[in-house]
Amino acid sequence: MSTSLDRLRRLHSLRPQHAKAEPVYAPLEDEVSFDAPVDALGTADALPPGAEVVTDLGACYLVTTTYPLATVRGRQALGDLLQVSPATLAPFHPDFRLEGMDFRQAAFVDTETTGLGGGAGIFAFMVGVGAFAWDDPNAATTGALPDNFVLRQYFMRHPGEERALLGALADDLGQQQMVVTFNGRAFDLPLLRGRYLQHRRHLGERGRVALIDEGAAHLDLLYPARRLWRRRLQSCRLINLEQMILGLARSEEDVPGALIPQLYNDYLRTNQTGAINRIFYHNREDIVSMVALAHRLVLAYGDEQSRSDVEGEDWLALAVCYERQGDLARAEDAYRAATTAIADDGWRADAFARLGDLLKRQERWDEAAAVWELWLTSLPGHDMTPFCELSKYCEWRLHDLEQAEMWAAWALHDLRQAAPYQRRPGQIADLEHRLARIRRKMGSTAA
Repeated sequence: MSTSLDRLRRLHSLRPQHAKAEPVYAPLEDEVSFDAPVDALGTADALPPGAEVVTDLGACYLVTTTYPLATVRGRQALGDLLQVSPATLAPFHPDFRLEGMDFRQAAFVDTETTGLGGGAGIFAFMVGVGAFAWDDPNAATTGALPDNFVLRQYFMRHPGEERALLGALADDLGQQQMVVTFNGRAFDLPLLRGRYLQHRRHLGERGRVALIDEGAAHLDLLYPARRLWRRRLQSCRLINLEQMILGLARSEEDVPGALIPQLYNDYLRTNQTGAINRIFYHNREDIVSMVALAHRLVLAYGDEQSRSDVEGEDWLALAVCYERQGDLARAEDAYRAATTAIADDGWRADAFARLGDLLKRQERWDEAAAVWELWLTSLPGHDMTPFCELSKYCEWRLHDLEQAEMWAAWALHDLRQAAPYQRRPGQIADLEHRLARIRRKMGSTAA
């Protein structure tokens, strides 16, 4: 037996031996060095012109861009936003807590991250914060208008700089009273809250940023934009709103947002900064566009004197918002504007239907009847709603059975001529039942 074992051992020793790879472990959070070698941080002069921010938590990179208030973005100057109030949107989004807020004290925030989802493994390697600023800090206390819009982009050249970035960002956000984002309620702010929580042991008081708490004043532009423009736009992504609403087109320097996580990982691996410059451009464009978009939204939701560039389907969207808010007078005006401004037959019919229903609920029967007559005489198709409403109006309000019979018979005739796919199930039977009842009443009256 021992001879056989010795033979097996000798044969095994003759097989080629492969060196066993040593396991590679990612450093624990506490083992990350803030004094990483220069090669690991990237060459500073290859990044956009900026400065290294050195704090007690380490260092990060900061790029600052200043825009005069006269800078035009989307046919409007950036400073025009200071002439309107975010409180205009408060009735439509009470959970945003915008009452008493002022855009002069707003932080426009956008993050670029290592992943598109959430979780402890995803962090914001770049955070842009835009705010209106005064050349003379004392001017802010006198009520004078700011002089510029200043955009600060905090960038970590290495994951070890995250604490320094969060600390510097906390100092910046602590000077503002409200935050403005685009889809920040679902993405940017929850991500930042998670990162501050991850580093709370090291950040101390700077780890408690009141401005990004769930209860803070926060205008997420995606929600009012989606309410207003989703009827006529295929997408309410920021890049699409720039093109369709603001009339802007980005340069070839831009990079699709979906590629940004991979580009940052490539930068960490190769130390090549070319793609990082494009990410700075992307982040900068996002934030400056938010200023212009906020201005357009406040004007659209504001009073008629300040509203501009509202298109057909937008009037319908505004009318629905006003009606839900309980402002029936403004809802009626917007519905009437929609019935004349909308080109699409389907959306225009929806505007007529909602306007007629609004007037009917207020028992303004004659005005509702006028809307139904205008509807059936100005729109083609086989929607029997205005015919049926007029038949009910004549039967129950005017007690004019002949007119009620005429409208019901007209609707039944048109519906029978329509293709089967243009009729709802049971619609013909309902009209036949209505017409028969009216005729029985007419017979009883004649008798």
